[in-house]
Amino acid sequence: MVLRRPNLLAYDFGLVALVLAILALGLFNLRSALPDPSLFSRQLLALFLGLGLAVGVQFLSRRLVFALAYPLYALSLALLVLVLLVGREINGAKAWFVLGPLQFQPLELAKLGLVLALARLLEDRPIRRVWDYVLPGLLTLPVVALLLLQPDLGGSLVVLFGVFAVLLVRGLPWKHLLLAALALAVLVPTLVWPNLRPYQRERVLIVLDPYRDPLGQGFQVIQSTIAIGSGGLLGKGYGQGTQTQLGFVPFRHTDFVFAVWAEEWGFVGVAALLALYALLVLRILALALECPRLADRLFLAGVGGMLGFQVLVNLGVALGVVPVTGLTLPLFSYGGSSLMATLFSLGLVLLVHRDRAEP
Repeated sequence: MVLRRPNLLAYDFGLVALVLAILALGLFNLRSALPDPSLFSRQLLALFLGLGLAVGVQFLSRRLVFALAYPLYALSLALLVLVLLVGREINGAKAWFVLGPLQFQPLELAKLGLVLALARLLEDRPIRRVWDYVLPGLLTLPVVALLLLQPDLGGSLVVLFGVFAVLLVRGLPWKHLLLAALALAVLVPTLVWPNLRPYQRERVLIVLDPYRDPLGQGFQVIQSTIAIGSGGLLGKGYGQGTQTQLGFVPFRHTDFVFAVWAEEWGFVGVAALLALYALLVLRILALALECPRLADRLFLAGVGGMLGFQVLVNLGVALGVVPVTGLTLPLFSYGGSSLMATLFSLGLVLLVHRDRAEP
């Protein structure tokens, strides 16, 4: 049976409550962070569309979702190619389709399609030998290559971490993990670093010394850390953050939205937000453990891993310990495609967990 009527008693409302709590705090924070108040209506539209997708998918069955894994993956690849041809370039990356008041980034669909395809592929294929990585690699490399052509290094890292989470749950041998770490230690300085674009190298160097270019590449990092530190224990109050409200922090509603929250609500507010994110990721992983099917566990692990990694990278950028990547804070930053895709993914998590015992 591919279509069904949802049974409310079969859902995990702990996960729902965590998502709604983060969404509520995010909207509350955006009212203060948005440089243009008219953008708030766009975020509300994206929120309603995302919630509609998350609810609408509940009328499907787990069986249909996994049956569509490969077609969804193929569609995401086609969109990644198409965006390179006709997409709009924003902030140096040709990664967006503009649909009226909304912008759609095919990266979001590619993350979901790849994790679903890998979960279906690896359910009956253990990872024991080197050639067991061939098929997962053939699925992953086209997505990463197309993202790097945009270029979108941050999105590529999120995808790779999601793949790593899936492989880890599938039973990645520790000796393979050590070999991969050694390979990275050799390849990063010899192959990756020399082929980075000048602005990408500068972003890495700014992490080590933001004052090497305090009015250029280092400006946003310096201002963000000042805003976060000035929040103190309890913060300056709603709408009272001087660094963010006076425009010293660039991209304060997207990449650096965490700086707004930290300056206005201080250590207590930051601790509460981080606790919600930690509980959200742990709840997804706990739901994965409750699923008897391996494919379900792999899918939930991939979604949880990508979400948790994106949160850590965004916070690291705001704190100045990670190079600027352009990644939003899930469910919290301004951004229609990210918000809708995250809600759609979490809706699929609820669906797969709901149908975990279905024969």
